[in-house]
Amino acid sequence: MSEENVKNPMDLNGDGKVTLGERVKYAADKAGEKIDQAMDQIKAEAKETAAEAKEMYAKAEEKAKGAYAKAACKAKAGAAKAAERAKVAYAEAKQDVAEAAEKAKAKFQERKDKKEA
Repeated sequence: MSEENVKNPMDLNGDGKVTLGERVKYAADKAGEKIDQAMDQIKAEAKETAAEAKEMYAKAEEKAKGAYAKAACKAKAGAAKAAERAKVAYAEAKQDVAEAAEKAKAKFQERKDKKEA
């Protein structure tokens, strides 16, 4: 097979001669193909990255919901404990006041009794 029978891909018009214009156009076409391939790859990677980001967002959202629910549960438990402590403190204070009133009453009665005697 001789070189004469092999068509040069840069001979765009098929006349057997490769001009500077044909070389430039051939190189531009090849560069355009490479750019198109690169753009297709970039688009595919962007779609993949967007899908990963969406998945990460969903996971983060679930974690945030879980943390919120846990914090709300702890807050309710803390409020219940505080309410219980307040009830106990109120009951103790009420008892202390009742005891103090009884003592005061007894002292008053004792003084009254001493006066009358």
